[in-house]
Amino acid sequence: MAPDIATAQWRQVEAAGLNQIRFAWAGALQPQQAHYYRLQGPLVLVECGNTQNNANHIHTVWRDLTNDFGGDIFSAHHNQIVHR
Repeated sequence: MAPDIATAQWRQVEAAGLNQIRFAWAGALQPQQAHYYRLQGPLVLVECGNTQNNANHIHTVWRDLTNDFGGDIFSAHHNQIVHR
């Protein structure tokens, strides 16, 4: 993130309470083995997946849960398709 955006995001996360953030891990504990982790709080979700090519290719996502690209994709999906 650009420094000004990172600073604003961090201030919001701190204001919501760092003690509200949870950590989850899935996968191996050894080097070069697939793994995934996430940090999730009331305002933010950070995911890191390292599963490709003997765990040497990382993907990371930061989501602002209060401004998720202006829409709720999951709800929109459920409103359009009947689930039985």
